[in-house]
Amino acid sequence: MEEIFQKIIDNRFSDLKGLTAYASVPMPEHMINEIVEVALQGNKNIQSCQVSIGAENRISAKLKTTLWPWPLNLKMRLFKSVDFISSPKIRARLENHLLLGKIGSFFKALPEGVKLYGDQVVVDIKSFVPAEEQRKFLDLIKSVEISTGEGKAIFDVKISVDE
Repeated sequence: MEEIFQKIIDNRFSDLKGLTAYASVPMPEHMINEIVEVALQGNKNIQSCQVSIGAENRISAKLKTTLWPWPLNLKMRLFKSVDFISSPKIRARLENHLLLGKIGSFFKALPEGVKLYGDQVVVDIKSFVPAEEQRKFLDLIKSVEISTGEGKAIFDVKISVDE
């Protein structure tokens, strides 16, 4: 059975053309923080980042950086839809510390794959998925809607294999 599943994956799911699946994926805050911790490994400018998730797509990130002596508590509001133009991107509007965010962006304090455009923080998901094998799965995702509740994010995902 494992060989059959591996063949399906190796063929980029082409044997399943026309497949459409919807999933609602609740992700607890602790899991998101584990992902952030792994993504920041090797970053010389950021010592730590602790994400807190609130209601109405509001999140905050307590950020400790080597470039600033005090921790920053960044408040953001996530956009509801993931942007799939070129590469999947999660966007959030920065609600405080706009000047420090711009300075951090200028000094390249942000990790690779995280950019600041005006008051928007943009996270390029593909940049955090280094293995080509795993990137194959990203190509199957057609849309993602994000909503949050206290301590969790919910990703409503549409996956399909193009005909």
